[in-house]
Order: sequence, then structure tokens, then C-alpha cells
Amino acid sequence: MNQTGCRFMRLVNRAALLLLAAAVLLSPGLCRAEGAAETVTISFVGDCTVGEQYKYRGYESGYCYKVSQAGLDYPFSLFAELFARDDLTVANCEGCFTRRKPATDKAMSLSADPSFAAVFRLGNVDVCNVINNHAKDFGYDGWLDTIAALEAEGIGYFGDEYVYETELKGVRVGILGITYPILKNKMNTYMARIAQLKEEGCGFVIASIHWGTEDSHAINQDQREWGEKLIDAGADLVYGHGSHTLQPIEYYQGKLIFYSTSNFTFGANANPKDPDTAVFQVTFTLNGDGTMTASHLSVIPCKQNMNRDFRPYPVEGDAEKQAIWAKLILPESAKGPQSNLPDSFLTTGEAALTVAAP
Repeated sequence: MNQTGCRFMRLVNRAALLLLAAAVLLSPGLCRAEGAAETVTISFVGDCTVGEQYKYRGYESGYCYKVSQAGLDYPFSLFAELFARDDLTVANCEGCFTRRKPATDKAMSLSADPSFAAVFRLGNVDVCNVINNHAKDFGYDGWLDTIAALEAEGIGYFGDEYVYETELKGVRVGILGITYPILKNKMNTYMARIAQLKEEGCGFVIASIHWGTEDSHAINQDQREWGEKLIDAGADLVYGHGSHTLQPIEYYQGKLIFYSTSNFTFGANANPKDPDTAVFQVTFTLNGDGTMTASHLSVIPCKQNMNRDFRPYPVEGDAEKQAIWAKLILPESAKGPQSNLPDSFLTTGEAALTVAAP
């Protein structure tokens, strides 16, 4: 993977090294037949609280104690090899890496020592969203501490004024992000920034957005209104997170909208209301004009932890898998955006997508 880096507008990260369970490693999203068109594979996971609630810091049942005992490679240990084999892995960093005290009296302030940023590196996560409702729990300086900690580990970042740009096999990729509240003026500015990235030569733009009604599996009115508009504004994929649940996928104008990708390694709560999650892997076919088109979707169904150990693991039973995939399809009675993934997705978690001619 290309490895140049600079703070603010261009940060490039590397892929790294380790192993996932054999059944997961054979994901079709990572396999390419000899002579086939060149591809790029990007993996997405949802909210990652690599830390814990400040008021519970030091508890032996908490994230930091358990991970310090098991090793900083533990939280992503069942997926590190999978992420090493793709071209880019993206996560939402839901919390701060700082030694400061909370800046407000909000009930839940999330943090860990800056050394815990190594969890992302050891898990082969390449780039993190750093703007969400917990990003500034410890003030603006605490946010800068988080960015510095990620930077020290070679992890890219994006959100608000920070834009991540990299080159994947000749395609210039840009990622930018915002968080709720979802306001019209704010969204219009965001869409203008997406269009600007395209005008500046990014052949592929990912729009990250922290939104959705917490603990709900249904997309809300803001998501319905703006999901497709982000694509219309020039985004090539919408990466949503924030509801702490899986929410539907929409395939719109040949592009994917992930309305919410749930939690992944999540120290904020060892016993979430819904433990279901997934790895969202998209394979893209490279086009001759410096762009790329989604050609295959693979969703690996997972649970967020086993025995409150904060380590996600892939589920094995067919019924459990199908129950997770079903959460990613809008019901027929739903108003607004409709997913048009094939029916087979409900039993395989795989979808062959239309590929535009180069």
C-alpha cells in the first residue's frame, strides 16, 4: 500500500500483518481470478471505542484493564489478517486518546491512554474517522491529543477540517467526515466539499457521517433525506455510523450507502442492547479514467464480544448469519430509500454489483 503521509490534507497509511479464522479469510471480496480486471478492496467497521467511560477507569471489568492484560493486539486479533490483505481498512474512532479530564459533565466521556492507539495499528486499521459525539469529550485539546496519538502510530484520520487522501493502485481516494446534528447549511457545506474533492482530482470519494437514532435499526428522516443527496453531490460511497446498530444498505446509482455499521470493538459498553455487527468489504473494479466502480459486496456477520471481552468474532451458525444479513435490507413496507441488493444476499451476505465499462 502507498505510504506517504502528512497532517491535515494528505495522510497515507499502510496495511499490516496477522490472521483471521480460515472460514472468513476466503471471503470472495479478496479473491480475483487470473486475468480478471484489477481490483481494490476496502473494509469498513463501525464504532470502535478503544477505551472506556472515564468514570469507570481502572475497573478490572473495563476495556483498558482487560486489553492491557490480553495485549493491545487482542481487540482486532480475529480480523487483523483479513485487514492486512485488503487495500484499506476504515473505522470510526469513538472516543479520545488523552490523559486529560473530561471537559464537560456529560454522563459518558470515553477515553484511554494515548498508548492504546496502537490497538488500531496492531489490528491493521489504516484510517479512522475522528469526528463524532464523543470526539471532544475532553475538549478541543483532547481531540488534538487523539489525532497526535493516531499519528504516532501511523494511522490516518479524517473528520471536520481533516481530509484523508491516498492513492490505491493509481486511483486517488479522498475521505471526509462530519457528525450530527444534521443541519441543512452544514450538509450543504459538506456536499460542496465532496464536490470540491472530485474537482481536485479524487477519482473516488468516501463520505463518512455519524448519525442515526441510537439503538434503532430503522433509518431516520435525516438519513432518508441526505443519504442519496451525498451520492448526488459526488460521493462514491457513504459510510454511516452512530446508531450502535446495523441499519440497511442501499445500492443507489451503482453506489453503496451504509446507513449504519454498528459497533465493533466497543469499550463503552460490555453488554450492548444488540451485539450484532459486521465487517463490510467492498471490492471495486478499476476503470481506465482514474475512477473505480463497486463490483462486489461481502458482509461478514459478527458479534461484538464473547463474555464481555470486547473482542469481535465472526458468527458461524447459518441462522445467526442470516438474522444479521436481514437487518441490512429495508422491509418492503418502508418508505423512502430502497435497497436493491439481490435476494441471494439474505442467505449468502454476498452481492455481485453492476460494473460500469471503463
